[in-house]
This record gives sequence, C-alpha cells and structure tokens, in this order.
Amino acid sequence: MDENEKKKQPVQVCSIRIMFPVDTDEQAIEYKKRIGDVLADIPQARIEFSLMSRPPLTPDGS
Repeated sequence: MDENEKKKQPVQVCSIRIMFPVDTDEQAIEYKKRIGDVLADIPQARIEFSLMSRPPLTPDGS
C-alpha cells in the first residue's frame, strides 16, 4: 500500500457556482486561470468552465 492509499479518502465534495459578467472571452479565461491557481494545491479539484450570452434585460432593468 503506497502513501496515497494510506490517506483517508474525503467523504464530502465542495461545489461552488459563481456567475459574473465579463466583457471579453479573454477576460473570462484570465479569471478561470486565477481560480485554477488558487486551487492548484488540490489535485482532485475540477473546474467546469463555460461562457454564455447574457439573457436580455427585462423592462424593469433586471
């Protein structure tokens, strides 16, 4: 049994969903890289990244 197998396996998973406006794809990719840097010391971390069009504003501006 190697050292990794001796470590206790996590019993929970943390999931965070963050949505925010960006002006360009490049800006969004830069934020993704920064988040990846923060999580770099967690080998099991996984980032699901997507870009989508902002929904049209409603008449009340929301």
